[in-house]
Formats: sequence, structure tokens, C-alpha cells
Amino acid sequence: MKTKSIEGVFAVVDSFAINNRNEFYLIGELIEGKIEADWFVNLPLNSTIDLTLRIKSIEDIDFSKERNRYKLIIVDSEPESTELLLGLSIGSETVNITIEGED
Repeated sequence: MKTKSIEGVFAVVDSFAINNRNEFYLIGELIEGKIEADWFVNLPLNSTIDLTLRIKSIEDIDFSKERNRYKLIIVDSEPESTELLLGLSIGSETVNITIEGED
């Protein structure tokens, strides 16, 4: 198995989808390294397999009465993929960001 170079570590707070936009969102904080559009979020499915999602764009998010600034990672997601991603209940975990991955 080829090892991917980790460019960043992202602490996911929660995830959600907007179905009519065909987009899936991960909200959280970049705790190490960097992140860029067209790179990949690596979601661990088990100890040997990651699901990689190509990052469409990244936005900065502010909440009222919060001091922390969060990042919102946006990925394209068809309805079937969105259902799978929502079923994974991605939140309260860290994920790696890599330049390499598979669409």
C-alpha cells in the first residue's frame, strides 16, 4: 500500500449535507499543517482503508458568541454518496489532509 504524504490534520466537529446543492460539508479546525482546494480529506473506514474525498473549496466560518474560527470543507457529493457519508456520522474525530487521493 502506497503511503500518502500528510499535509494537514483537521479536527472535524460535525458534518452535514445540502442535498439540492449536491454538497457534503465537514466543519472543524485545522490543527496542523495546511489545506487547499483539490486536495483530499482521508476518512478512515478501518485500520487499512481510507475513503478519500476531493476538496471542492474551503470557507472560514464564524459563530456568534464564539471565539474560535472554524473551517468548512466542501466536497461534491451525489445523493448515493451523501447518504453513505451521513451514515458514517463524521464528527468529533481527526482526519488527514493529503495532496494525493482517489475521486
